[in-house]
Amino acid sequence: MGEVRSELRFGTPFQDHAVLQRDRPLPVWGWARPGDQIRVNLGAGEEVSTRAGVDGRWQVTLPAQPASATPLELIAAGATRVVVRDILIGEVWLCSGQSNMEWRLRFSADAPAAIMAADLPQIRQLKVARNPRTTRQEEAAAEWSVCSPASAGEFSAVGFHFARELREVLRVPVGLINCSHGNSPVEGWMSAEALAGDPAFKTVSDRWAEVLARYPAARARHTEALRRWEPEAATARAAGRVPPGPPAAPAGPNHQQEPSALFNGMIAPVLPFAVRGFLWYQGEGNARRAAEYERLFGALIGQWRGDFRAPEAPFLWVQLPGLDRMPPTTTREDWVALREAQTATLALPATGQAITIDLGDPADIHPVRKREVGERLARLARHRVYGEAVLDRGPELIRASARRGVIELEFKHTGGALRLGGEAVPAFEAAGPDGVFTEVSRLEIVDGTRLRIDVPHLERPSQVRHAWRAYPRSWLLNAEGLPAPPFTHRWP
Repeated sequence: MGEVRSELRFGTPFQDHAVLQRDRPLPVWGWARPGDQIRVNLGAGEEVSTRAGVDGRWQVTLPAQPASATPLELIAAGATRVVVRDILIGEVWLCSGQSNMEWRLRFSADAPAAIMAADLPQIRQLKVARNPRTTRQEEAAAEWSVCSPASAGEFSAVGFHFARELREVLRVPVGLINCSHGNSPVEGWMSAEALAGDPAFKTVSDRWAEVLARYPAARARHTEALRRWEPEAATARAAGRVPPGPPAAPAGPNHQQEPSALFNGMIAPVLPFAVRGFLWYQGEGNARRAAEYERLFGALIGQWRGDFRAPEAPFLWVQLPGLDRMPPTTTREDWVALREAQTATLALPATGQAITIDLGDPADIHPVRKREVGERLARLARHRVYGEAVLDRGPELIRASARRGVIELEFKHTGGALRLGGEAVPAFEAAGPDGVFTEVSRLEIVDGTRLRIDVPHLERPSQVRHAWRAYPRSWLLNAEGLPAPPFTHRWP
């Protein structure tokens, strides 16, 4: 059963400056002496009582509350009394993934201007500290921050720009739960139960078993590398130089590469906090295994919706941006395939994908243009979640025809103004029955919704594709400047 907690306390998310989800029943939990009666209320709302279990844990569900920017107190009373202050009610989104979600605002493009204008006290972020764990944890180090020019630089850049857009449109407080960790695979964010629930995921556990078999030798090498590094770092510091970074610890127990470790240490401690939905920016860490990603990603979405008791919660993600310099062991073909797997996951209900092929950096896996990413996610939410009549995606192919020398494509979500963006190079390629693609540059935009592509070298066009490269240099845009997703269309 583990250690029994005796002092009255709230769970990880319930701290000063928190934002709670509006219009939803609110699970609230914590610990006390086993058997103690606990009374909980929010502001002047209804008081709800329960008793702590034999392990000391207690949980209540408070009634749904409308949005409010008036600070409230959350009070738990038992043998003692605990008060959490400055609680707002609004929209809460969980932001997760790897380094591009973790990327702080102060390192993004246009950071000085964004930070200077960040006097936005109704936007708050709960930053959950990096905490990969082999076993499931009940608590984690975390802290709510009120958005201001002094604090905004530490916010997730994508999350900040998403929240700023929502706050501007909805005029309610917005809370971000930032559970992100660089260099993390999708399976790290899934529970052990979810991974065990599909026989197809045995490859994940088999791979990790191989890592653990190599771990003792890898740990010994790391210990020796640390021994050599310490005097080098001391010498550099003594000479006034920046010391080299320490050698990276090998993958093993309590490492972010471990399946379920990030769920155990970072997601589990905030369950089942009430949220509106999820934002996800991840995929880089699985690109070399794109074939299994779609199934894993779909399982993660289903698992989180269940864990947060929000079966219809929107799940919005960022498709991988353009990149030319691949990380080790990943090919450009892997990158393209991972994008395809992400797009296929749109078959699940209440999902949306922000296309970012135009925002990448050819030489850096961490593009700094995070404002556009957050704003595109916000467009998806504004339209699909909050019902605003806003164009929320780029052009999507709805009809295609081909005859000798000519391909015609029709699109929806164009805003009546298709155009090409990027460099003056072809955005499309076509192939005949031999499957050999060649670039096509002779095209005409018709009525702002259709393309006529001339392919005089093809007697029988069989395929056409758009931006089907790891780093496309041109792309198709709509009236709002949103790019079409990479796609391939085939004719029988």
